[in-house]
Amino acid sequence: MSSRLSYVWLATRRGLGAGAAVGLLRAFGSPEAVFAADRTSLTTARDCPLRKVQVDALCDKNTDEAERILAQCAGDGIQIITLGDSAYPDRLRAIENPPVVLYVRGKWPDFDVMPGIAVVGTREATPYGLQTAEHIGSALGRAGFITVSGMALGNDGAAHRGALRAGGLTVAVLAGGVDVCYPPQHRGLMGDILLSGAIVSEYPPGTEPRGEHYHARNRIISGLSVAAVIVEAPGYRSGALITARAALDQGRDVYAVPGALDAPQSAACNALIEKGEAALLRSPEALVRTYSGLLPARSGEHRAPHFVKTPQKTHAARQTPRKTEKPAPPPPSVMADSLSGDERRIVELVQQGVGTPEDLIERCGLPAPRVMSLITMLEMDGILRREKGRLVIGCQ
Repeated sequence: MSSRLSYVWLATRRGLGAGAAVGLLRAFGSPEAVFAADRTSLTTARDCPLRKVQVDALCDKNTDEAERILAQCAGDGIQIITLGDSAYPDRLRAIENPPVVLYVRGKWPDFDVMPGIAVVGTREATPYGLQTAEHIGSALGRAGFITVSGMALGNDGAAHRGALRAGGLTVAVLAGGVDVCYPPQHRGLMGDILLSGAIVSEYPPGTEPRGEHYHARNRIISGLSVAAVIVEAPGYRSGALITARAALDQGRDVYAVPGALDAPQSAACNALIEKGEAALLRSPEALVRTYSGLLPARSGEHRAPHFVKTPQKTHAARQTPRKTEKPAPPPPSVMADSLSGDERRIVELVQQGVGTPEDLIERCGLPAPRVMSLITMLEMDGILRREKGRLVIGCQ
């Protein structure tokens, strides 16, 4: 029996749940060993107490459903990533109850290289919330982070759109199968996400979203991310607050966008800040500044930083600046002592007339996400600015 088939078999046992499945893997060592276990072994498994209904499900060794799922995924181009695969994000694997199987459509980013940041909020979003969520997604996308959300109406969708419009990566975690678009109004958004990012779920293709699935999927949204940003949340039963609680339980940073004192959509966000459970988010740029150190740094390795299954060399490694080019002396106000070596290199190239992010990536020898992050921070500091679509020195 293949490992992949046994993982899918284990994940489809009725009434088991991710927590019990992970406990079984720890107790028996592999999904194949769990499959081979008899009733006595399952009943007496150390540190993994099971209810009778769970033992009964595990004693059902029929693999027809798992084989059907594997065949459907192969036919529909849906990638299956198991808890034992190298493509499974280490950050998600570290949570208490990680999903045993992930089903993925699109291009799966390498979360171990590119950090994800969750941006979630209410479906009943205000214009302020929609604008803020899109602004955050856009800033994260430009800087090279993965914007993670749930593709729901309101703030979630705005965050995805912001990342897409900035040319960034975004991943949507669904409460149903990755081939089931919910809400149906987001069919176009789902298609846009699939062009450059990914749709992921722990539920097999064809699964319709259910109420309890949303609570479970929120732990994946936070589990994939280094931090969770709550844009708007009207009350403590909202999905955004469930994501915040999951992030806190997982030891992740939580931020909340403040709102007016009498704004019902901001009530829970303001309460999180008041109780010290979430940091007040003043601007998306603060997120970029805080987590920029997690972005890929300069390296001699030329593997693709974005996607797990598509290694390719970057243009940045193929060219170096021509020896005949001599940078003009930089103004003292620009080349402050606070600039890092990489920041200085970006500024020097802009002074030489290299005015687009694509050309900077080609010339500076740094990974693309790192370059985009540096550009964003230099723009925030006023050192660079955009003029007619090109980067120029801000103080000129």
